[in-house]
Parts: sequence; C-alpha cells; structure tokens
Amino acid sequence: MKVNFLIIGSAKSATTSVSNALAQHPDICFSQPKEPQFFSKIDWRNHINSYHALFKTKAKLYGEGSTNYTKFPSFNKSVHSDIHEYNPDMKLIYIMRNPIDRIISHYTHTYNRGYEKNKNIDNAIISQNHYIDVSKYATQITPYIKQFGKEQVLLLFFEDFIAHPQDVLDNVYRFLKVDQLDIDTSSLNSNKSFNRRVLHYKYDNPKTVWEKIKKIGLIIKNYFNSDFIDSKPQLSEATKKHIISNVSDDIKTIEKLANKDLSNWLKY
Repeated sequence: MKVNFLIIGSAKSATTSVSNALAQHPDICFSQPKEPQFFSKIDWRNHINSYHALFKTKAKLYGEGSTNYTKFPSFNKSVHSDIHEYNPDMKLIYIMRNPIDRIISHYTHTYNRGYEKNKNIDNAIISQNHYIDVSKYATQITPYIKQFGKEQVLLLFFEDFIAHPQDVLDNVYRFLKVDQLDIDTSSLNSNKSFNRRVLHYKYDNPKTVWEKIKKIGLIIKNYFNSDFIDSKPQLSEATKKHIISNVSDDIKTIEKLANKDLSNWLKY
C-alpha cells in the first residue's frame, strides 16, 4: 500500500473536521490516530511498516492529517522532499484561516495542552516565532507546490468550510477522484480550542491502572480549573499589527495562488 493523500495543515483550521468527514467515505481509510506526524521524524524510513499499520482497513485511498507537516522550520526541515520520496503522486490538502484567528486558537490550544507556559498571549506571540511562522501560508505551501506541482495541491479556506461545508467537501472529493458523499456536517468534531476536556499532554497515553484513574480525575478537575483558558483571549492592537506586518506578503502570494480576495485578512 501507499498513503495517497495528506491534510498537511494549517493547524487550528478545521483539519480535524475535514478528516472526520473523509473518514466516513467508503473509498477512504483514514489513519488512526488522525495525526501520526510520521514524516516529521527524521528516521521515518525505518518505520514504514508501523506507519502502514495505522490504516486498519483496505480501501481505494489512504490518508492522514498531520499539521506538523506545515510548521517549517520546526520538525523535519526536509519534510517536503521526504514525502515526495515516499510517494511522488501524493495529493496534498492545505486549509488556511484568517491568521489572527488561527493564532489565537493555536495559542489557546497549546496553552491548555501544557506546551505553552506564558499565559499572556501578547507576550507569547511576540517572544516566539512559531505562531507566526505557521501562519505564513505561502512560505509553508510553496515548497510543496514546487516539489509536487500545483495540480497535486488543493488550497482550501476555513471560512469557506464554516459557511458551506458540503461544497468544500465536494471540492475535496473531486480532487481525490472519489464519488461525492453527502455528510451530516453537524456531526463533525470542530475541535474547538476552548474546551475544558483538553488535558495536559503528559496524560495522553496512560500506561498503568493508576495513571488511567488519575486521568479520569483530571478530566473532572478540568471543569473547575481556573487556570484553563475557556474563552477567546483578546490580542492587543499592537500584537495584531505585528502579526499582519509579518504575514502580509504571504497573504498576497496566496491571493494569487488561489485567485481569491483575502483583503479582509489584512485588517486588524
């Protein structure tokens, strides 16, 4: 087998919802878990059998949705060429979102999962390049277009998916050359950042009975955790300006690549 398509990002742009929809298609087998981050690892060539084992049923197409594949320069800096080495016919789906909204959601999720320690969102974004790097969409996707060709890359937009989910999914089905499937889009997991059930990453895979019991206790505790961010943080005007000044060139490039007016993304 070969994995045929990847949802490569962007993080916090409805990739989970699109993945869940595609997993319902009878011709598609989606990986378990959704984000194996396989090609983010330098030694991926030594673990291909383990990677293929994440696909539990036979299907026409196999796909996964690891958003770390568009978090350059973090993780594997050769991810574009490595994926091409694995399958030069790979199809790539890239979903983009208003950068300010994406960054707020990204920061909130990262903080609530325990990876981000700074509870001041303005300080966190100004002091770290990571949040803005992920929102430099042209910087992230251009190497894939050069490596695979534009015909193998599908550019989508979060706002379109929220407004017209079935239309966007139909576009994906055409891109993957599978039959259209009507989906109950209300059943899709939107993976919202403001969710008290999100736990610290260190409890992701409890191994002992005690760790499993402790995880259940933490789920309950999280409903009363005052340190948990459960509403949308507010960015200062200065931070918004900082974000836009850093991503404006990328936005203009995406406008040309996608033939889409994104001038509203340049407002803050």
